[in-house]
Amino acid sequence: MAGDPRPVDVLVLGAGVAGLLAARALVGAGREVVVIDKGRGVGGRLATRRIGDGVFDHGAQFFTSADPWFAAEVAEWEAAGVVAPWFDRRLEPDGTSVVDGHPRWRGATGMTAIAKHLAVGLDVRTATRATALIAEDGGWRVRVAEGADLRAGSVVLTAPVPQTIELLAAGDTTLTPADQQALAAITYHPCVAVLALLDGPADLPEPGALRPAGEPLDWVADNQRKGISPVPALTVHAGPDTSRRLWDSPDEELVATLLAAVPGLQAAPLPGGTQVQRWRYARPEVLHPDPVLRLDGLPPAVLAGDAFAGARVPGAAASGRAAAALLLAEA
Repeated sequence: MAGDPRPVDVLVLGAGVAGLLAARALVGAGREVVVIDKGRGVGGRLATRRIGDGVFDHGAQFFTSADPWFAAEVAEWEAAGVVAPWFDRRLEPDGTSVVDGHPRWRGATGMTAIAKHLAVGLDVRTATRATALIAEDGGWRVRVAEGADLRAGSVVLTAPVPQTIELLAAGDTTLTPADQQALAAITYHPCVAVLALLDGPADLPEPGALRPAGEPLDWVADNQRKGISPVPALTVHAGPDTSRRLWDSPDEELVATLLAAVPGLQAAPLPGGTQVQRWRYARPEVLHPDPVLRLDGLPPAVLAGDAFAGARVPGAAASGRAAAALLLAEA
């Protein structure tokens, strides 16, 4: 399909924390940047949804801010009313906790609030699904499922690595053997999440969350106790092995199995008050050792995200920052 005759400086694929922070840094340096994401909204795994009156974080649950740069960023978010501290203790599998002085942060109204804040002032195009990445004329052409192709001098690729590999292959873009090997080494854990609007309190230990010792569950939290839902709203994450085993099970079976595994849960889900989310690339299992990967022998293309050097929200943030710095240094 014919594309826009005028390329932008940088096209960012993925409107999660890595992509948005990369875009903000690039725009701040005077670059023209477009961010696209196949989702209906921004955030990626910074994901919040509603069921009835319940509000649920069903992807990333919280984050820490040990790195000085990221701590300064989080302080700005807190001042803007975007985030709030949730708890400052290490959760033990038996339901006890040990105060360690490190705040665990949440989105003030849910984790998606962080991404919405970061997207302000950026050219972000949601519901825009890339289908191929084509290296041409010293830059990049990105085919999208609906609409005209997009062109850019450089790209920042923050989708899960297997999806990025598929897009490059679809565009007949050849990677060097070293880059192929590096990307093939990155693997992810899946996660099945069950969301349940409850008819009463979940009776979880402080701070309204539980981190079990192992399978079948990885995490349980009451979003009311977390401070984002006006009513009891339970998020249950299955462990990686359980998620793989039950991946193709019907939603009703997943709901019943995972809720039955929650220790001491007496409350029941309200009619129509459950949903299932399957995260195929929930969190990296084997990470790339560096904060980013600049593809060799191609127009500027930088892979970034939580699979690069540091997992979870802080790692994704640092990777996005590093991606922008690399492109600015090349200019």
